[in-house]
Amino acid sequence: MTVEGRPRSTSFSSTPTFSSDLAKLKSSLPQSPSSPCTVSSYKEAIAIASTFDVLGNNSTLTPKLKLTSEDDWIDFFQKSGAVDTTSTSGVNVNMEKFLRYCFDMAYKMPPSPSNRVLREHVRGASGTVPSLSI
Repeated sequence: MTVEGRPRSTSFSSTPTFSSDLAKLKSSLPQSPSSPCTVSSYKEAIAIASTFDVLGNNSTLTPKLKLTSEDDWIDFFQKSGAVDTTSTSGVNVNMEKFLRYCFDMAYKMPPSPSNRVLREHVRGASGTVPSLSI
């Protein structure tokens, strides 16, 4: 008896990786020591960010976001902390910082509850602390 492998489903895709999106970012921007990975307009930032896999159709981040208008994108950039409005040239968007923010939003686990909170929950549920059995 032989078992044949099934063809891989095309509905699945690979998980976006930070390194591949960072490589896309760095290849799309001229590198200078004074302003690495920064752009000076929201239009340019949107054009570059639109190529990131972490913001693609199959990303876990996409359902959490509404990025249909330029204002939606600008709000998202500002929430990321990657926008510097203090420069004399207008707006500077640190695209690497923005990319890190996107991956944090997509894959970072929420903080675990502290031991104290867990103990209080156990006591509240049973009234006493359960004894350990080995």
